[in-house]
Amino acid sequence: MIKKKDVLTMRIPFPDVDSKLARIGHMYICLDNKNPKEFLKCQTERPYLARPNSPPYQYIKTMPDIQHNPFRVPTFVDCDKSFIMDHDIVISEKLLATRRRDVSKELFKELKEKIKHQDFKKIELDASTVAQLNDKIELME
Repeated sequence: MIKKKDVLTMRIPFPDVDSKLARIGHMYICLDNKNPKEFLKCQTERPYLARPNSPPYQYIKTMPDIQHNPFRVPTFVDCDKSFIMDHDIVISEKLLATRRRDVSKELFKELKEKIKHQDFKKIELDASTVAQLNDKIELME
């Protein structure tokens, strides 16, 4: 069972199912493991991601630290938006990060505070499409 704070790798149909991003697995932090499940996207630090006039506008940069996260490289956690599913899903623990399955309480608390802004968006995803893109994710009956 996936828990809050867990980090997993999955494919998300965003901005749409045909996008390049939908074909590549990315790491996500589970904000809420109930229905609807909710996730924040993680991405490897790149110089263009830190520009003030381009997304993500709100983010937390986290350095690799096994005491706080499973990341192997400096990583941005996008705090502009989260992804939620329109239907309950079951996510296999095989998708969990392997170095460490979750982020620390401190980092999770920092993320929860950082997303408390007026421009934060929850983007609803079609759960059946998410399940089609990820063979270790199933729709609940």
